[in-house]
Amino acid sequence: MSASALAQQAPPAPTTSSPETPAKPINLQAVTVRGAQPGPALWEVRKGDHVLWILGTISPLPKYATWQWTQLEQALGKSSEMLEAPSARLKMPPSLFSRLALQPAARLNPGGATLEHLLPSDMYERWRVLRREYLHDDDAYEYQRPIIVAEQLFTQALSAHGLTGDTDIEDIVEKLARKHGARQVPVRYELVIRKVAEPTGSVDSDQQQGIACLDETMQIIEHDMSKLTERANAWATGDTSTLQKLMQGSREPCVVSAINGDFEHQLNVNDLPQRINAAWVKEADLALTRNRRTVAVLTMEQLMSPTGYLATLRSMGYLVQPPADLKQ
Repeated sequence: MSASALAQQAPPAPTTSSPETPAKPINLQAVTVRGAQPGPALWEVRKGDHVLWILGTISPLPKYATWQWTQLEQALGKSSEMLEAPSARLKMPPSLFSRLALQPAARLNPGGATLEHLLPSDMYERWRVLRREYLHDDDAYEYQRPIIVAEQLFTQALSAHGLTGDTDIEDIVEKLARKHGARQVPVRYELVIRKVAEPTGSVDSDQQQGIACLDETMQIIEHDMSKLTERANAWATGDTSTLQKLMQGSREPCVVSAINGDFEHQLNVNDLPQRINAAWVKEADLALTRNRRTVAVLTMEQLMSPTGYLATLRSMGYLVQPPADLKQ
């Protein structure tokens, strides 16, 4: 179901031979798909007669939809291994882990400051409108850090539009892999942490970053929820062509990237994503050599980026075939 579809009002049956007047199109609100859906198509990477099928994931997704996974289950049934989504594995002393876990724990603004005090007046009025609509007009949010408020607001807005960021597609694929007897292969970049850099940003600079993220989040909710719904529907229904168009220029929401960025800053590892990428490409290369058939899981951003995983495999001489509706 396309959220941008137009409903046509059927004209009455003509009584003369004159041409019918075209019905005036009516713009409909984006509606999230429900029930069983065919699910996303797979990318295919070849090395001779060895094949790697890749499932791309996105977030958010329709909250009330399920997927048939026919194409994925057929691929898993033929595959000996399934490469898990790439990640980092951190090894550090327990004392450092506790320190990292405690740093982002503060939820309240320093000194008891309120959002009314911290936000520009026009931004605060926008916040009050969205608070009433999505957060039950709860005064408790007034004392929380802007980045915390942004995360809560985004989550509730998604839910109100029939979307969710909590669908664990990777876990679903791992269960299907076990069902079909495909061995799961972790793809992890192992990072040994011996010390943590001292924070260099001031409390004020952290607050300003949080305020900017809250502003960006509110703009998404005010203007882009229909696009997020269309994107989620396209993934759920296997409409890769529409999904690719909708993802052009899109980026990770700041409520996600801010947390990851803060974590990388604390570890003083600014190129962690690049290290994880290299680990995945190495494992994919090995899998394509040792297996006749393999399945892997990546995000759609990683698949569609002109400098992402597939671009790297193409540069290494692999044949990369997109889903059928993307082929020229």
